[in-house]
Amino acid sequence: MLDELITAENLSKEFLKSILDTAYMETSYDEDGDLTVKERCSCFVFPDEEDKSRIRLMTIFSFKSESSELDRLQSVNRINSEYAIVKATVRETDKLVFNWDIPIAGGITKKAFVLAVKKFCLIPHDAVANCANDIVI
Repeated sequence: MLDELITAENLSKEFLKSILDTAYMETSYDEDGDLTVKERCSCFVFPDEEDKSRIRLMTIFSFKSESSELDRLQSVNRINSEYAIVKATVRETDKLVFNWDIPIAGGITKKAFVLAVKKFCLIPHDAVANCANDIVI
């Protein structure tokens, strides 16, 4: 049973990649060595290297240059209000960033991790369509 769990002791990019590959998900490393997975959207998978307490999923969209700061912030607020499991933020004034932290305290099953990644990858496009479609590229 323990070999079915992701824990602080075995948490690594390589281990997470092997789990996603086993689930027939399209994975790769980007030019910086970050693990990416492509489902409905492409997302980064960041194991917490410091305290090994979580896995962060992240995807990035770009705002249209003509969109105002107020429009960007209002769209992020709508997303955060309507989509409970993701956190949306504005970064570098022109990026819409989605995050979801998966806690692994006590261990998380490989299946739960794969399902979480699949769920996360479904949300950003819907959130953009519903809350920011007119201001995101």
